[in-house]
Amino acid sequence: MSYKQRLITCPKCGFQFDVLYARAISCQGCPRLASDLSCELVRCPKCDHEFPVPRSAIRAVQALRKWRPRHPTYPF
Repeated sequence: MSYKQRLITCPKCGFQFDVLYARAISCQGCPRLASDLSCELVRCPKCDHEFPVPRSAIRAVQALRKWRPRHPTYPF
C-alpha cells in the first residue's frame, strides 16, 4: 500500500489530502466514525465538504488496519 493510494481529491475545492489525515482532523468527534470505523464518507479538511470515499482509499485503509510489524518483541 502506498501513500498515493490513500490520496483523495475533494470534488468541491480540489484539495488533495490523505484519507487518514481527514479521519484524524476533519472526522474527529463524528458519531458515525465512532460507531462504525469503516465509514463510507470523508470530510475535506480545507472546505469541510463531505463526500463518499473512493474505493481505492478504502482498500488502502483496510490494508493498513491488518498490517503488523514482524518483530518478535512486538507486544500485539
